[in-house]
Amino acid sequence: MSKKAKIVIADDDAGIRATLTDILTERKYVVDAVEDGYELLANLKKKSPQIVILDLMMPEKDGIEVLSTIRSISPNTKIIIYTGFKKYENSIYSRSADRFLLKGESPEKLLQTIEELLEK
Repeated sequence: MSKKAKIVIADDDAGIRATLTDILTERKYVVDAVEDGYELLANLKKKSPQIVILDLMMPEKDGIEVLSTIRSISPNTKIIIYTGFKKYENSIYSRSADRFLLKGESPEKLLQTIEELLEK
């Protein structure tokens, strides 16, 4: 378990990005936050995060569009889909990710999921 793990948050909601950044940096993670898929892909080309927290619905290039590209650019990066749309829970997208979480779940659930993925 590395408390220096790098995590990228990709979400178009500035409030969610700020909240998750605060929660994760408090736990000593190194966090970058981006607001769309274009920024995420640029970030992945420069850095190798252990985890991406990915919103599926973003303007410009959304999470659905970048999901497979994440795997090709950074194959060891774990992907947590973090969305408000329950309809994607059993979709091909959720099966392509390492974990699926709904935005309404507790921060503790997200932290637990991150720890589980880092231990793998």
